[in-house]
Amino acid sequence: MELHRQQCQNCRSYNMRNLLVRNPGEPQKVYVRCVDCREFVALYTLSDYYHHGKGIESYLKSHGSGEVESGRDMLADFKAVQETAVEGFENAIEQLKKEEKDA
Repeated sequence: MELHRQQCQNCRSYNMRNLLVRNPGEPQKVYVRCVDCREFVALYTLSDYYHHGKGIESYLKSHGSGEVESGRDMLADFKAVQETAVEGFENAIEQLKKEEKDA
């Protein structure tokens, strides 16, 4: 696994803010902005999105409607994403600790 923290190419800060943009019918986009110098740092286009702690309503909103045939399937998908997101986050934090990097 490779693990990187986003760093501003202008001022070298690690202090970032993510701006999530949702437009109907388009993939979600995350614009990353440096909090310190306010420069644009990066753009990510998301094919999937899970916000821990927001619940299934947020998950459904981020995935639009009509992609899953039943509520039961969507709930199962949400629970699977929830579990893997927490596991992935914990693995990333552990990797940062091993590399003696601050999260």
